[in-house]
Amino acid sequence: MKEVRKCSISGVAFTLDVDAFEALNSYIESLKQAYNDSPDGTEIVADIEARIAELILTVQSNDRVVEKPLVLNIIQQLGSAEDISDSRIDADLKSATPRIPRRLYRDTENAKLGGVCAGFGKYFDIDPVWIRLIMFLPLFLSPLSGIPILLWLGPLAGNLFGVFLICYFIMWFAVPAARSARQKLEMNGERITAQSVADTTAATADVDSKAKPIIAETVSVFGKVVLILLKLFAGIMVFGLIMAACALIIGLLVLLVGGNEFMSTLDTLSISTWTPVLGIFIALIPVVLLIYVLMCLIASRKPNGKTVLIIFLLWMASIVGCCVAALHDDVPRKLHEKRAVINSGFRNQGAVEYDLESLEEMLDNSGSNDQTATQSEPQPDTTDK
Repeated sequence: MKEVRKCSISGVAFTLDVDAFEALNSYIESLKQAYNDSPDGTEIVADIEARIAELILTVQSNDRVVEKPLVLNIIQQLGSAEDISDSRIDADLKSATPRIPRRLYRDTENAKLGGVCAGFGKYFDIDPVWIRLIMFLPLFLSPLSGIPILLWLGPLAGNLFGVFLICYFIMWFAVPAARSARQKLEMNGERITAQSVADTTAATADVDSKAKPIIAETVSVFGKVVLILLKLFAGIMVFGLIMAACALIIGLLVLLVGGNEFMSTLDTLSISTWTPVLGIFIALIPVVLLIYVLMCLIASRKPNGKTVLIIFLLWMASIVGCCVAALHDDVPRKLHEKRAVINSGFRNQGAVEYDLESLEEMLDNSGSNDQTATQSEPQPDTTDK
């Protein structure tokens, strides 16, 4: 049995066998030595470590042991420190390097506002000016609604521009910005090697020295304020949902432990306890899921797909179980029979339902009959005999 070592690569915990750990550790140490004199050396090594973790996760999950052949394959893809130290790179060879699939990021370097249109331009490999023109085209078409033939165009163009604007702000908050060298290489579809990370980091240092447009700075601050307000609102919603979940749980316990009338009703209808219990779970599980998603939003974390899937499967199981229990107990038929018994009891007792007008008419007739009876009574004789 091989000895294993646990280590953290770019914040992700991995288990490596001894040979793989030694190979990876020596590779990272050689990178640190190669970029020791560079002011951005720490950032370059961090981006390379993030790429190593990403390549491992594309092959296997982090709960499996990473073996030496996989580590050597990753080192071969990224390039060794000796290859990096050689600054003479053939331009033809560099241009012939195969590209990787692009990833969608916001291009803040070429941004006019939030970098969404520039990011889409990078993703589809087109000029971002065309993306911006498509977005503002409905606004330019709105004045054409004055032409009788094109009266329908004004409302359509206005609504379409509003949809584009809302989508822009949603993408602004949903799509991450390409800030690190690795993210910029992924945005451009370029292979991520140690040399390309170093070149991109050096080029980024020159771009970051330029001042951003004042409107971009202003909107960026405004976006941060809005994000804080959204997180505060999400926190209030989480508190309210937790209170609602606690109320559902307490109500469930009260019904099961101390709900004598409720339990007697179930006994009368011959309904098992599982039907109402599963019904409460059907209402409780979505509340728990919403609490989890909102808490991930507050913590700026991505919800775990496995956790969401487990909660969803529990909810579906509760729905299926409640339906099966209700069909087994024949709840609809028993409720119908109970209602029929109650209605027949009222009819046997001679209960009569009156509306408001009939009741008023009955009271008026009763009052007039009383007055007639009073007038018809004989008056006492008060004369002296």
